[in-house]
Amino acid sequence: MSPVEQTRGELDRLVAWARDHGARIRSNRLIRRLKGSGPRVRLAVTAALFALIVAAGASHLPQVMTGMALLSAEEDPVRLTELRLPAVATRDRLAEEIDEALRQGDPDLADSFTALADVQGVPVDPTRRQRVTAALVAAPGAGRDFATGFASGASDTWVGTAGALVADVVGFGDMRDLWQEGNKLYRGEPYDDLVLGLSAAGVALTGATVAGSAAVVSAAPLAAAKLSIARGLNFLKSARRAGLLSRDLAARLVRMTTETVNAAALTDAVAAARVLNLSAARRAAQQAMRPEALRTLTRLGEDTLALEARLGQRGAAQALNVAQNAREVGRIRRLAEAVGKPTRSALKLLGPAAFLLGNVLAWLTQALWLALTWSFAAALLARRIGLTLGRLFWGPARPRARLGRGAA
Repeated sequence: MSPVEQTRGELDRLVAWARDHGARIRSNRLIRRLKGSGPRVRLAVTAALFALIVAAGASHLPQVMTGMALLSAEEDPVRLTELRLPAVATRDRLAEEIDEALRQGDPDLADSFTALADVQGVPVDPTRRQRVTAALVAAPGAGRDFATGFASGASDTWVGTAGALVADVVGFGDMRDLWQEGNKLYRGEPYDDLVLGLSAAGVALTGATVAGSAAVVSAAPLAAAKLSIARGLNFLKSARRAGLLSRDLAARLVRMTTETVNAAALTDAVAAARVLNLSAARRAAQQAMRPEALRTLTRLGEDTLALEARLGQRGAAQALNVAQNAREVGRIRRLAEAVGKPTRSALKLLGPAAFLLGNVLAWLTQALWLALTWSFAAALLARRIGLTLGRLFWGPARPRARLGRGAA
């Protein structure tokens, strides 16, 4: 059924409902008595009903205005967040979130909630602030986790993930993961196609290998340009291996990687990596790349790096866990650049609602029908008030004389 047919059906049902309830109202005993009463009584009752309808409309007006403001800010994640935060950033909620972040060992998130409280003008208990400050100062070092992540690329800790990321940035991780996942592919074992594809892309872009780092240094300007692209892709790969990507974003990245990498050339790159033929692996990976799809991944990588610079690694990973597609990652980047430290707490409180309309359109559609019904009822009552006032001052309407051919 088309939208036009659905609208017509809704209108037909609305008219039928109005007729049915109108007949019931007219047959009501109280209404029949009211018809037989004087004009002053009818005027008072009608005016009371009119005032009631106006009051009901006024009570819903702030909600309608808020919905319209959300709709007008559809493409502005900063404004959407500003409109939605006051309803959820209450004193009790912020206190609970600060305590929970400290229990989870995330003092940076707790500090983000205190910053959000300051922006929203919500008081925070001084003792709670001191706990946050102490947790930030006492954040432990984790050199062992960093080294483990660098060597293996597989760590479920934040610092280990950082080590995996640095390994990717210097070029070690791409060859390591191409080797590891490629061997699984050749043995017929389950492998991560996203990690495999992004590793091949990193090898093609940077040309960085354990044995060929001198060549990268000699071509510093070109390598630096490629490195900025590869680093974003490698952050996504590290987040994937640590389980930090949202399910929807990971699924879309798998599709993008499939579009980016030519399967036959990727097989050649994996074969070269298995025998440590680094130059052949690089050439095959370059042939496997499809530039049109790589541009989408490049933008996603740039947004991810900007989030890391603004929010730190935890904040960037949190954004990747909330976003459902590459476009939403870009919207979170805009939010982080405008809001700064409170971004993490806003994402924790609102989730995707920080930059999506959600059910606002459905709510506004319902509000529109209510507004039309209110306007119709108000118009009928206003007409009734006018007729009653006219009869009160000038008497009942006089019947008009009928004119016809036979009239004298």
